[in-house]
Amino acid sequence: KQWYQRRVRGVTNKPFLASIMDPKGRPRSLRASDIWAFLVFLTITEGGGALMGILSAGGFSGDWFKNLVKPSWNPPAWLFGPVWTTLYFLMAVAAFRVWRKVGFAMPLGSFFVQLALNFAWVPIFAVCHELLFAFVEIALLDVAIIVCIVMFSQVDRLAAALMIPYLLWSLFASLLNFTLWRLNPTTVGLYCASQFGYPANHGYETAVPLPIEL
Repeated sequence: KQWYQRRVRGVTNKPFLASIMDPKGRPRSLRASDIWAFLVFLTITEGGGALMGILSAGGFSGDWFKNLVKPSWNPPAWLFGPVWTTLYFLMAVAAFRVWRKVGFAMPLGSFFVQLALNFAWVPIFAVCHELLFAFVEIALLDVAIIVCIVMFSQVDRLAAALMIPYLLWSLFASLLNFTLWRLNPTTVGLYCASQFGYPANHGYETAVPLPIEL
């Protein structure tokens, strides 16, 4: 927490931070500019999530995902939209609260790193159909979310708490991703197909054995 305390003590010497903090290092009252800032965070999270949803629509609604062998506890398709909409909203609120206290410091850097990993999972899983690579990527995402929560907790405990549902859902998604990979070992995605010369079966054509043992 020392880095945060140092930033607060030096806040009056930094014009940008001084604009969002009072001289004693406390968040100032909301202004119109704050509302616009929150809308920017909300647009980044919700807008980015919506874009990924559009890119993955064919993957999740097409034959590939429908014909994958799934566990009995696989959530219904209609649940993902409301869940992610809620989680992205909470993420935007958390990032906004941290921004109002320390500006674009390391905590927000960790936030955008995990957000980039969040968005990157979609094309790997739903577009390229790489179940194993997607699991590795989402495992990295889980670690990044934990780091972000720890850094947020040093600035704003409520902001850190708002990220907890997101972490729990990501851990659940990681387990689901891993289970799908184990239940569909012969699924060859676009990357493996291009690298090893095997046809991509996408989980529903004639089974093609993986060229390497996993």
